[in-house]
Amino acid sequence: MTIEEARFILCAYRPNGSDAGLPAFGDALRMAAADPAVGEWFARSRAFDAAVAGRLRQIEPPAGLREAILAGARASGQQRSLGRGWAWAAGMAAAAALAFVVFSMKTPARPEPGAASFAAFAISDMANAKHGGRGVPAGALVAALEANGARMPGPGQIDFDSLKETGCRTISFAGRDVLEVCFSRDGALFHLYVARREGPPGDSADNGASFISEAAGAAAVWSDSRFDYAVASKAGVEAIRRLL
Repeated sequence: MTIEEARFILCAYRPNGSDAGLPAFGDALRMAAADPAVGEWFARSRAFDAAVAGRLRQIEPPAGLREAILAGARASGQQRSLGRGWAWAAGMAAAAALAFVVFSMKTPARPEPGAASFAAFAISDMANAKHGGRGVPAGALVAALEANGARMPGPGQIDFDSLKETGCRTISFAGRDVLEVCFSRDGALFHLYVARREGPPGDSADNGASFISEAAGAAAVWSDSRFDYAVASKAGVEAIRRLL
């Protein structure tokens, strides 16, 4: 199987992971797991598909649309013609709404490719139960994060080397060390991931965090002058939004 064939097959993969056991995706999924470039593309693709699906779920049809369509179907003569016109107009409105959703996903508020991959990685990794020990710096950060009303830390609150050396879990993403700190708030568990920045801050430095949602959970991603951040939770987007 070539890379192009694998990508073609994976374009049909549902972002919630429900297709993982289907034989049709087996070879393509194995290639995504073995080839870093394909794996990063696949993570971006899933993040984008999940975000679009989330936006589509937020669209509600106009009040009375069903009744108007049924009334048009029952009408005759000119009324039937008017009913078809109304149905055509409603279809155009739905198409315009879909176009707006897709367009809005291309604005800076949408995760950039690297950020979308980081968010998808965070959602996938939070299922890992091996969170390791807790050193003094990590414990202090957890205590601060669990305080009611506390916001996510800024660059002055992260001592990356101390956190790495004193028990905070360290994992790898796209060749970079990523620190994970787990904390609870209002009965929900959250996973904060921090990686040193490579290059200038992304759009989130000016526009705030971006969000994606999948069946396995949700994540927000943002960056500042020193670090890239992701916070993931099964509690959903709104629970994460309250932390920021």
